[in-house]
Amino acid sequence: MIRPAHVVPCTRTSLSPTMLAVVVLALPGAWARAQPDDPAPAPSPWLSDQPAPPGAVAPVSATDMSALLKRLDSLERRNESLEGEVNELRQKDSERTLTTERADEIRSIVRDAMAESGNYASLRGDVSTAGWNDGFFLRSSDGRFLMKFGGLMQTRYIWSNIREVPPNVVATGTADTQEDREGFDLGPWSSLWINGHLFSPDVTYMVKGYWVNSNATTINDPASSPFYPQFGENSSPIELADAWVRIALDDQWSIRVGQYRAPYSRETLVADSNQMAVDRSVIDYHLGLWYTQGIELESLTDDWRWRLSFDEGGTDNLAGELELVGTEPMGRPWYDTDSRFSVTSRLEHKLAGNWDQFAQFTSPQGDESGLLAGLAFHYSVSAPFDPNSSAFLGQNEWTAVTADLTWMLGGASVYASAYWNYIHTDAGQPDAGNSPFSIPDPSTIWGATIQGSMYVSPKHEVFARFEAGEMQFGSLANNQQVAPIFGQEHTMTLLTLGLVWYLDGQDLKWTTDMGVNFTDLSPAWYDPQAGWRVSEDGEFVFRSSFQLMF
Repeated sequence: MIRPAHVVPCTRTSLSPTMLAVVVLALPGAWARAQPDDPAPAPSPWLSDQPAPPGAVAPVSATDMSALLKRLDSLERRNESLEGEVNELRQKDSERTLTTERADEIRSIVRDAMAESGNYASLRGDVSTAGWNDGFFLRSSDGRFLMKFGGLMQTRYIWSNIREVPPNVVATGTADTQEDREGFDLGPWSSLWINGHLFSPDVTYMVKGYWVNSNATTINDPASSPFYPQFGENSSPIELADAWVRIALDDQWSIRVGQYRAPYSRETLVADSNQMAVDRSVIDYHLGLWYTQGIELESLTDDWRWRLSFDEGGTDNLAGELELVGTEPMGRPWYDTDSRFSVTSRLEHKLAGNWDQFAQFTSPQGDESGLLAGLAFHYSVSAPFDPNSSAFLGQNEWTAVTADLTWMLGGASVYASAYWNYIHTDAGQPDAGNSPFSIPDPSTIWGATIQGSMYVSPKHEVFARFEAGEMQFGSLANNQQVAPIFGQEHTMTLLTLGLVWYLDGQDLKWTTDMGVNFTDLSPAWYDPQAGWRVSEDGEFVFRSSFQLMF
């Protein structure tokens, strides 16, 4: 007897319900055709819960077939649902990938467009940028040209009280005898400037002008000639100060030519806006050299700065009206100079910190510690002439040395300096309207300052400054009118206490201080620009200054 072949069950997920029904319905016909003409007896039935006997075929009822078809249909629907979810996820992922790619493509297009725009502007050469970056500026699109505009305005109130003026000074008519004098003025450092670079950042420049107060020699005599302790008595109310160009030779060396501050006193080299007190110390006013004209070589490294200047000498304010040397280089033409030879050099060593923090005397809270030591030297030979006869009066030699130390503590600071001057003069400058006088003996002048400050809040800083100096002159017997004023020896001591309120750093601040002198303030040391008049000991000076820098 031929038996039907064994049917291998198909995987349900791979055979659709329609195909399965066709197969099942075709099974009886296929079975009948496969039987012989004389069929064998039918196999005996078995119970569904018993194992099938050998050779038996389980019967397929309509109920089982219906249940099987329903189950396969359910699986088919679930399969379609899962397939739809997978396709949806794939589409979203594809869209995200497309969005990212499109964003990258758009960014690339924008960058290319900006680059093309910059190249076009560079070719045109007439497009520049402007704005504010620690000052107003104009800059060419290619960066080769830069011009910055800045200014400083100081409005001051000063009250000076003197107990008594020395009798020998009163006799000369050179002192203010009024006990109390007070008033407002614009600080002597109110100024405007332009700076930047030309052709490349390696060529920098600066032009700066001061609106100078017109202080008279005798304060209570408006008919007397103007006296400018820093600028010389022939200066105008508007004075050209900085006018120089610096060329960088490499990353370390540079050359500067023009009119600039002599590389000597640190207190002079710190900008007017970045001083601690309302004004510089009286010591530095007299011994700081101030401006000069010439050529300067500078070397700047991470820890050292060295400057060497061949120039027209420093501004002679050594003894105020008594011009011991006679050099006043600011604005003087080459054919009207007293200087015959002058050299000034300053060496600085930065032991800690960074160079930028030493552009001022304050050390705000949170700043890093810094330590700077400086040493400077000046030597000049001059030959002043008699304005009445235009004859040279002789030769004067001026030797000067200064040393200083600045310590920044991040919330506090300490500054100390010392000065020493030796003057050998064959011909001192004549006093206004008088004949020339000579000082046959050498003169020596020394001075020192020490200043300390401390922040009491993030915007308020208190400070104290003590200064002392002494002048020893040779004989002034050849000019009896001047001799009683200057005498032979003059000692000066001053103490100043104050408070600084930084409304917006150095750009906007209010400084108030008060000072007193412990010795006579002779005409050799007095400084009306800073508020100090000729007096005996006990002069009291109150100053308050509001500063705006832009």
